[in-house]
Amino acid sequence: MTSRQWAVRACRAAARLMLCAVTAMVVSLNGINPAAAATEDFRVTYERGISHQSGNSYSVTITGTVTRVGGHYELKGTVDSTCIHSTGPDQKWSLAFGSSAEGWRYVEGSCGDGTSEIDGVDETGPLLRDGRVYLQAGAYGGTGNWGASWGWGTQRSVWV
Repeated sequence: MTSRQWAVRACRAAARLMLCAVTAMVVSLNGINPAAAATEDFRVTYERGISHQSGNSYSVTITGTVTRVGGHYELKGTVDSTCIHSTGPDQKWSLAFGSSAEGWRYVEGSCGDGTSEIDGVDETGPLLRDGRVYLQAGAYGGTGNWGASWGWGTQRSVWV
């Protein structure tokens, strides 16, 4: 083999290696590597002081993590809720959540009446390449079954 032939082969091998490395990097950065898992923490709240009309109040704080696992996300969190119930239906907390690949979904539970109540959330859902998952905390209650409604805190998005 001449030195020129050897140089051409070495150059081709180096080019293939570089192409493989660049391709692997692009795939990883685009989040389409199923083995890659990105995690983001979140905190969403809903606060409503004592209503002069109903005497009810609401405090809901939900903290946790959202993790990308291939084409899905895993949402794990802790709900800390305290409500004061004076009138109307039983009070509830809720976590509204979803991704760019789905509509809103809801998880709810009983709100602690005058004391803090701790609950867990463990959900999964589909994920698009943008990796967006949106979250919002809320609570339910009111002055009677006819006057009951949901209240919602600020919506937050995380990207995984």
